[in-house]
Order: sequence, then C-alpha cells, then structure tokens
Amino acid sequence: MIERITVLGGSSVYIPEFLTSLLSHRMLIKELVLLGLPGEKLPIVADFCRRIIAKHGYETKVIAETDPVAAISGAQYIVNQVRVGGLKARMRDEKTPPLFDMFGSENLGAGGVINLIRTLPVVMDFAQIIEATNPKATLINLTNPVGPIVEALFQNTKLKVVGINDLPAIYSRKIAGLLNCAVDDLEVDYVGIYDLGWIQNIKIDGSSRMKQVLERIEASNDDAFDHDIIRLFRMIPIREMSVYFRRHELLKEQQSGSHFRSDILYDAEKRILKMYRKQDLNTVPELTRQRNALWYDYTLIPLLQKLESNKSTTAILCVANNGAITDLPKNCSVEIPVRLTSKGIKARKIGMLPHFLRGIYCAMKESDRLAIKAVRHCSYENALQALVVNPFVPSLKKAQDFLDRCIRQEGFKFR
Repeated sequence: MIERITVLGGSSVYIPEFLTSLLSHRMLIKELVLLGLPGEKLPIVADFCRRIIAKHGYETKVIAETDPVAAISGAQYIVNQVRVGGLKARMRDEKTPPLFDMFGSENLGAGGVINLIRTLPVVMDFAQIIEATNPKATLINLTNPVGPIVEALFQNTKLKVVGINDLPAIYSRKIAGLLNCAVDDLEVDYVGIYDLGWIQNIKIDGSSRMKQVLERIEASNDDAFDHDIIRLFRMIPIREMSVYFRRHELLKEQQSGSHFRSDILYDAEKRILKMYRKQDLNTVPELTRQRNALWYDYTLIPLLQKLESNKSTTAILCVANNGAITDLPKNCSVEIPVRLTSKGIKARKIGMLPHFLRGIYCAMKESDRLAIKAVRHCSYENALQALVVNPFVPSLKKAQDFLDRCIRQEGFKFR
C-alpha cells in the first residue's frame, strides 16, 4: 500500500478521473492529499472524491489541503499538475500568439515560452518546500510545458523527478492494435523532447516490425497518424510533432476564428463543478470523461505501478539526457525509453538524432535554456532571446511585440 500521494493542483475537476483510475487498477492508497488554492473549488472536488471512494468501499482518506508544507510532508509520490493562472491563462497562451502570426499553444512556440515563464517560479517554490520537508519523495511532473519544467528541476534541485506525457502510450497502443498484439510485447524506439516525438522503430522479440507497421498505417484511416509525413520520413510522428510541419496551415485555422481547446475546457469546467455539487453523484460524469484524460490511465498509473514493483521494467519518460542523445546537451531534458529498477532510472542510449531532426531539436532546447535563464534572472533579454530562437517564432519584431503584450497581460517583472 502507498501511504500517501500528494497532488499539486489538486482542485482540478479531473482529479476524480485520477482517483477512478487508481481504484480500477486496485492501487491501494492510505491518503490522497489534494493541494489547492483556498476557495470553493477544492472542497467540491475533494467531497466528490470521497463519495466515489465510499461507493467502491475503499478506506482511502482524501485530504483537501491549502498548506503546501502539510500537503507535501510524508508523501511517497508528489504529482505536479498545477496550472498557474488557470484555464484563462491557457486561453491567453493559445489565443495571443495568432495575433502576431504565430501558432498558439500552451506547450509549443511563443505560448509555451510564456507558459514556462509564468509557471516555473511557482513550481520552483514547491520544489524548495519538497527539498526542505520531504526530499526522498518522487516528483512526477505533468504540468506543461513538461520538458523545460523537468529540466529546470533537475538542474536546480536534487529531487528525484520525471516527466510524463500520454502521447507515446497512446501511439504505442494504436500500433499494438495494428499488429494484433499486447502493448507490453512492443519495444518502442522513441525519441522526443516533450510533445515533439517520433517512433523510429518497433520491435517484437528483438525483430523489427516497422515495415509491417508502416504498411498497416498506410491502409488505416486513423487520422491520429499523419500519413503524408510518415510517407516522407518513414517514421511515425506523434500528434504535436505534426504541428511543426503544418504550423502555417494550422495558424490560418486559428486566425479564422476556430474554437480553441481552452474555450471548450473552460466552459466544461463550470458545468462539471455544478454537477460535483450534487450530493447524490458518486460516479464520474460523462462530461468529465469527454476530456479523455488518458495521461492518468495510460501513463501515470502504470508508472506508479512500475515504481512500486521490484521488477525491472521499461517506460518512456522525460528525464535528464546525460548523453543518451549525443546531439543534445547532457544537462537538458529528453523524452526517451528508460529502464526502471530498484536502483533508479537508467536511460536507453539513443545516439545521434536523425539528421532532419537535429536542427529543430537543438533550436527548441536552446529556447528552453534561455527561457529558464529568463526566469532565474528576471531577464527581458533572455525571454526575448528564447522567443527569437524558437522555431515556431517567425521574426524578432513579432517576438518583441508579443513579449511586450504578454508583460502587460501577465504582469511579469523583468529587469
């Protein structure tokens, strides 16, 4: 039994999905601590979670907490899913870049840089508390942008930290379906930096099945696979990687007034909270499930199971590079296959990147480095540099105008 799991960002209306996933996998937890801001949202979510537990007959204690020290103390695992500024901040990250002819996203490009600058100071404050009160805990980061946050944490703390992303697991399951095999039978040769990832090869029992996978993808009508890019490079990009190669067309869609993901989530959140207030509700409603929060069921729960097991297992995680990808700095974060053992996490050696990826990845990692530096030094110059070198940003003028607007919107204090 796990004694205590603490969730930073515990007032999220999607926490009940995490709890339901834990229960469905029969993961026993003595205490689930939900750390959130004072207000009505946290107690509503916590009370609903208690009703779910009572229905299932478990004895897990759900604790709603607003004091970070009390929440973090004693936790074996700390799950970071804070969203600084809430969904309104995500709206800005998605909607403001298109005003300056840049693709809008909370993870990529200009929006991702601003999201990092907004979010990282809060995450580092939590990290200091963890180091002071519970340094042996494992910190699992879900907060976007995952890669730069994990990078800043292992560069500036001594914490055990990993980042997770549901997309490698989603694509692995799709490929297992194409091959009519169990996902655990696959050896996935994956290389990525947060959401920009590629499947380079698929093996079963040591033999490559990539040719067969590509043929079956070609014959499929699953629009999660970008058929044009797969034909061009003979590798499989995950969804966000396709955005890079189609950023101009996607920007035009955003500028034409298409609905943003943040609008949908913001509207849903208000309706979901209203449902959670109903004292007779004790199962996760369909509206909550519509978000399809697969990162709990596909990635977080399997990771917790593997960390709790004494067996040597593999996973695709965001970790320190440490020479795994020779084209990238040793102290940057990468998303690659790792082996989990009782002694810790060991990254698989990847070697050199495919040539066509090298420039994109190096530019993204330099943008991350500069954005982290901008936060550490409260530097306008570093923030502007982070934007200018980012491959999703078209020009210095666009970057500067965008940054100046964000400073007014966000209230950043730069030197």
